[in-house]
Amino acid sequence: MEEKVFFDTSDGLKLCGILSTPKQKTDKCIILCHGIGNVDKEEDGVFTQLAKKLTDVGFAVFRFDFRGQGESEGKSIDMTITKEMEDLESAIKFLQEKEYREFGILGASFGGGAVSLFTSKHSELVKALVLWNAGIDYSSKITPVTPWGKKYFGKPAFDRAEKFGFTEIGSKGFNVGKNLMDEIKILEPWKGLVGINNPILFIHGDKDSYIPYSDSVKYSKLFKNAKLITIEGGEHGFHDNSKHAEQADKATAEFFLKHMQYKSYVVSSLLHSSELLQ
Repeated sequence: MEEKVFFDTSDGLKLCGILSTPKQKTDKCIILCHGIGNVDKEEDGVFTQLAKKLTDVGFAVFRFDFRGQGESEGKSIDMTITKEMEDLESAIKFLQEKEYREFGILGASFGGGAVSLFTSKHSELVKALVLWNAGIDYSSKITPVTPWGKKYFGKPAFDRAEKFGFTEIGSKGFNVGKNLMDEIKILEPWKGLVGINNPILFIHGDKDSYIPYSDSVKYSKLFKNAKLITIEGGEHGFHDNSKHAEQADKATAEFFLKHMQYKSYVVSSLLHSSELLQ
């Protein structure tokens, strides 16, 4: 079952989310956090598909729009990484009121930065973390190495933000403000994950033209309890290739099942009964 819901942030905005629930009651919920630009809680359909597959194996799933995106209130120009962290915290409080107690989080693309910073500060709340082609090292925004990064970030973008108060990201004109660009210069999401023990799964396409695949290779080796699944030939986001999306879904579901305190016999039963994981 899916239900559209609205919840309030600590600074008075109303955000929109979709809560998907499985047939059997559970206190385990997976939160899906999207990227930046003209994307939202569906992530071009890949979050919609993933939510169904995760509910099929027994999880509740919550996907929501960060402020200034999708159906949530706020202006994109006022969105920052720290504000996205606050949005995520508000989402968890909302879910706790609905009696969910154990959380897994997935951060995609730019959303991976806010999710990583949140996890490092609230590691006790996050049982498992999945990062899909995630940007957790902003040095590739300051000195871009990918085609997308060179087009929308780098010195020209920072200069525009300084001069006009905003810069444009993406082909459809998504404006982000100077405050976000200033945060990119100083925040280092990857650093907070170095010292925690939370299980972390990186899933990244090795042909990603947005976020450097080499970052996931590097940090999956650096963090204590991390592993990397490489999507061979995969571009950014997985939405353009159903085979790649299925690979990412399968690895994600298996990872959350393993680390969200399902007993081993339950995991085995779910792995063999679900079409997703056969």
